[in-house]
Amino acid sequence: MKPLAVAAWSMTTPFGEDEATLDALFEGRSAFTPQVSPWPLRNPLAAVIADRPDCAQSDRAWQRHLATRVAGRALRRTAFDVRSAQHRCALIFATSYGHLIDDTGDDTMSTWARDSARILELDLEPIVVGAGCSSGSDALGVAAAMLDTGAVDVAIVVAVDIVTAAKRIAHSSLGTMTTGEHKPFDTARSGMLLGEAAAAVVLMRSADLAEHEGELIGVGAANDAFGVTAPDPSGVSVRYALDRALQAARLGYSDLSLYFAHGTATQLNDAIEAKVIEEVFADHDDLAIVATKGALGHSLGACGVVEFILLLQMLNRRRTPPTVGLTDPVGHLAPRFPDPQGRVLGSPYGVSVTLGFGGFNTALVARGLAR
Repeated sequence: MKPLAVAAWSMTTPFGEDEATLDALFEGRSAFTPQVSPWPLRNPLAAVIADRPDCAQSDRAWQRHLATRVAGRALRRTAFDVRSAQHRCALIFATSYGHLIDDTGDDTMSTWARDSARILELDLEPIVVGAGCSSGSDALGVAAAMLDTGAVDVAIVVAVDIVTAAKRIAHSSLGTMTTGEHKPFDTARSGMLLGEAAAAVVLMRSADLAEHEGELIGVGAANDAFGVTAPDPSGVSVRYALDRALQAARLGYSDLSLYFAHGTATQLNDAIEAKVIEEVFADHDDLAIVATKGALGHSLGACGVVEFILLLQMLNRRRTPPTVGLTDPVGHLAPRFPDPQGRVLGSPYGVSVTLGFGGFNTALVARGLAR
């Protein structure tokens, strides 16, 4: 595929706006706080965005507020007027149901996206991607396909997911919510904790943009449809996604310096991801691994875009933060996790991976800025 430039980006997480999130990760901080629930849960902790305005107290309004907040900021940072060339633009939204499981009204993912587009003063019919935890990554994949084929010249990707009562109850009932800490790839891991986040990326073909924030150079996806919630224990489709992303990027596994893991800290998910890492990077001792859900929580449909941005910024800094929550890594991966001081990265290439419910597995290859 043609290299795609990140013209602008923005994100909001429980740590704050934009660079504040990366700074907090490098400081090894955690965003979890106790959240009141009228129903018993396995764990009261969640990572939520604190500065919720009065106009966004309902989940429906909060989902729209976050989308327009990050998208508006990213659009203002672009070096050109997107609104004057809308006939060559795509607007792509991603979420994992957002607030809709809790909402008893007539709202849909499409009405959320259309309302957000209207607030942003964009006269575009949005595309909405809902693929579980891979929604954000798959939305970037849709954008990449449209840009690569010349269907559009600019793609705006917006991913949002919020913590709601229904999601907390669901993951508590499924047993995917931990009773303790979120400990990715730890021998004592027992599940994940939810978080909320919003992120936006404006993509263009690199050939059309002189200055940018880094590049998306490879996308790969595979769906094994093994089960509604359980991943395929063989990990084959995760490897397919990685193989396809690297093929699109025209790179080999040894070219990567950083693997940004999905790292949900569930027994099965981390075991499968660890197995794939061991297989495909067996001869690549210099690869570093990072996972951020132990600090930010699992933001479901938003995590793919959030983690792609974080991957790019780590590559630009050529340094990784520690993996919060990890104290005793599973044996064969231990040397790959940086110590609390982080690790210097040798190359500008990295990959982020998402493993979604329904077997949606997606890999994104990024290239950081030249130094």
